Amino acid sequence: MTQQKELELQLSIQQEVLQRRNQEMEQDSAALQQEKERLESEAAELAMRLDAVMRDKFAHQPSGFDADTPIDKTLNLLHGIIAGQQPQVQAAMDLYHILSESDTPLRQPVALETQLLAEHLDDDVGRSMLQLLQGNHSRRALKEELSRSVSKGSGGNWGLVQGALGGLSSQDVATSYVPQNVTPVIERMLQDAESNWHFDVFGFDEECKGKGLSVLAFHLYKQAGFIRDFKLYEVKLINFLQKAESGYSSANPYHNSIHATSVLQMTHMLLHHGGVLKSRAVSKAQYMSSYWSAITHDYEHGGLNNDFLIKTAHPLAIRYNDQSPLENHHVAAAAGLLSQDEYRFMKFAALKSETIMQVRICCINQVLGTDMKKHFDIISRFEAAFKRPDANSLNRGAVEEALEWDKVKPEDKTLAHQMLVKCADIGHLAAAPRTHKRWATLLEDEFFIQGDKEKAAGLPVSPLMDRSMKGGMTRSQLGFFNIVGIPLFKSFTELFPEAQPMLDGVLDNFKHWELGTAMEDLPP
Repeated sequence: MTQQKELELQLSIQQEVLQRRNQEMEQDSAALQQEKERLESEAAELAMRLDAVMRDKFAHQPSGFDADTPIDKTLNLLHGIIAGQQPQVQAAMDLYHILSESDTPLRQPVALETQLLAEHLDDDVGRSMLQLLQGNHSRRALKEELSRSVSKGSGGNWGLVQGALGGLSSQDVATSYVPQNVTPVIERMLQDAESNWHFDVFGFDEECKGKGLSVLAFHLYKQAGFIRDFKLYEVKLINFLQKAESGYSSANPYHNSIHATSVLQMTHMLLHHGGVLKSRAVSKAQYMSSYWSAITHDYEHGGLNNDFLIKTAHPLAIRYNDQSPLENHHVAAAAGLLSQDEYRFMKFAALKSETIMQVRICCINQVLGTDMKKHFDIISRFEAAFKRPDANSLNRGAVEEALEWDKVKPEDKTLAHQMLVKCADIGHLAAAPRTHKRWATLLEDEFFIQGDKEKAAGLPVSPLMDRSMKGGMTRSQLGFFNIVGIPLFKSFTELFPEAQPMLDGVLDNFKHWELGTAMEDLPP
């Protein structure tokens, strides 16, 4: 009996100990829950503050431009209905009429032409932006302009046009390509190119004696391990890079090999430091393709835009049926080099057919995507595919990690790949202020040259390309930043938050245009 009481007492003591431990664990659990709720509250507050900061950064933008496409407006209307909201009858009727028009471009901002030619934009600036961005239906205005010119007896001189254009063929191949002895200065600059958002591309090209594209491209191919992993012919790769570089005319103030070098370096930065490689948004083959696209994206550019080629019935416009003649030529001509043995640096027999096809598809889509006529279509589809949750509901970094790229549809991955090269193509908007201003001035010079050729051919001079008028392309920078640049870089950065330094650079340069900062007063 005594032994039984002792056992009962021990059991009672153990039960009391267990009960106390359970109570302590419940208290700890409650404390952990409170701590969790506190951290979630702080995270939500930080997200709200971040969102407020981003809104403040863009507070200076005019609210007059409505970038919503018909598809955006339809999705917003449906989202409201799903959320239980009563749609406004007038808004629904407006959308009905927009969608009822047979020629409504679904992936272009509604009433783009009307918006760009609105009173708040300079007339020439609006017409210039319209020429840059509007799709095929803008041909009507182009034909009307040409017919007016012809009726005055000033047009139709195609021989003069062809003479003014010259050829789009390559220059003679330079005898020395990649320097045999890379100087310590070049070596340091190559290291800088790997990690600097404000890389001095002009200084680099000067140090490389005009061979900056070839030097940087070969360096990046080696560093990325492409020569080893894809069993590339090193000598033939050098031959190809030599030929590609020779296809950029130094007579072009803007579309020259330095521009291609700048695009290549920015592509590298977005891949390595903008979170693209880290996210696994590209395969190894697409990684190499992105470099190739940057290197060749303006191959054999004649310094004249697509509109000029189309309205002069240039052979490239005829060949490609007025559809992105330049971009089609860039990628076709550069890819055509690979059919020649001396430039065929890829060992096609050693590669899987899927790899070869993946490389080709990626390059074609990226280069064709640089045509600004496709800008709104690409960015609209990109935002629809990767629309981020509201900043108040989820941390942006967590969203990035949650995206499983192996489950993303191939066509949506293509949009991300196109956005990568699109950002790099106008990456000078994010460059150091003086470098950016220098690029803007060079582009203005190239536009003036086209204006001169249009005058010589008896054609109407394109907006902002008449050097006899006060100011040229640089007058349109505020509009270009607001309508094209900032939304493009912001959209990319929302998917790849590590690209924030690029967006910061864009906003900094926009501020200088707003303030009218003179070149000598810009920070280096």
